[in-house]
Amino acid sequence: MDEFTLREELLKGEDSTRQFKRQIDGQDHLAKEIVAFLNTRGGRIFVGVDDDGSIAGLSTDAVIALANTVSNACSQNVNPPCSALTFNVSTAEGMVVVIEVPDGPDKPYQDKDKQFWVKKGPDKRRVTERTELRRLFQGGHVTYADASAIPGTSVADLDLGALRLFYEERFSGETLSDDEEEMIRQLQGIRLMVDNQLGLAAVMLFAKRPSVLLPEFTIKAVWFKGNERGGAEYRDSRRFEGTLQSQYEQGMAFFNRWNGRVQEDGGGFNDSGKQEIPAFVFEEIIVNALVHRDYFIADSLKLFIFDDRIEVRSPGTLPNSLTEDEALRGIGRDRNPLLLSLAYQLMNYRGSRSGLKRVKAAIPNVILTNDIEAGEVTVTIPLHT
Repeated sequence: MDEFTLREELLKGEDSTRQFKRQIDGQDHLAKEIVAFLNTRGGRIFVGVDDDGSIAGLSTDAVIALANTVSNACSQNVNPPCSALTFNVSTAEGMVVVIEVPDGPDKPYQDKDKQFWVKKGPDKRRVTERTELRRLFQGGHVTYADASAIPGTSVADLDLGALRLFYEERFSGETLSDDEEEMIRQLQGIRLMVDNQLGLAAVMLFAKRPSVLLPEFTIKAVWFKGNERGGAEYRDSRRFEGTLQSQYEQGMAFFNRWNGRVQEDGGGFNDSGKQEIPAFVFEEIIVNALVHRDYFIADSLKLFIFDDRIEVRSPGTLPNSLTEDEALRGIGRDRNPLLLSLAYQLMNYRGSRSGLKRVKAAIPNVILTNDIEAGEVTVTIPLHT
């Protein structure tokens, strides 16, 4: 990094990827800052810089000492140990050391006191909630939400008719046993049951009443008047419950009502309206949101229609270092591998990771926003007004 690039970065101010420090107050303190970056998405610590972005500078002795502090913090105070690059940038005001911390590949990381930290804006925050810790473990490929057991559930909660049809199609005519013990063994074999309880994927795909067992995992759909989400007026507002297949179908019907609202020029009174957006765009976006959302977050999907745009808001950030550009180019990371392996039989899902790429080809100005602070991914389709 040269001085010009450094100053450009400092002008942007502190956020969840940039932190300014006049000096480092010991190895333990630095380790906490590094852990927070590792557990979030990585970032840079600029040492020798005041909070307002002005350069204070470091002496040569301070730069040498800091190099040792960084090395020792990464190897002795961070678990699992990590690596961080350092860059010394000479300026007119003095030396600035840039510590570059990667997005940790072995999440979750903790300091020597076994505390977990994440970034929250320019600050760090200690993680104490079990649900958030599970999400950190999921980010490190330790566990997956879709395969986790749902306490208090059993085969009695399943729609056995739908499950039998799926099972026979999936396994070339093999039938699901009528004997409950044997059925449990079969379902455990395909990871739909865990320790005699239904897994999340089983509930969301085959339960008789998923919204009773998992009431947070629904779709909220609103067709607003105007362009403000806080507006008091709307044309339609609905909540879609049921299995993922049912939610997908209800979500498509909601968008199709909007999409067919304009009559074709010269068309008859009873003719269907013309489509402003190709239907497959909504198919791809809704299915992707349902199968890729973060099921460690107890919240609903949001389908919002405004006069100037359409938004699909999905709980959770993009998984495992995936960027917005990579997602739109068809690159993917598996957050819910069990749901992914089953969804193509139940919904219009190809599983080829080409969905958002096809959306981008059809709607070149589509916007994918990975909001780390809000913990939400939003797909925005601008509309001609």
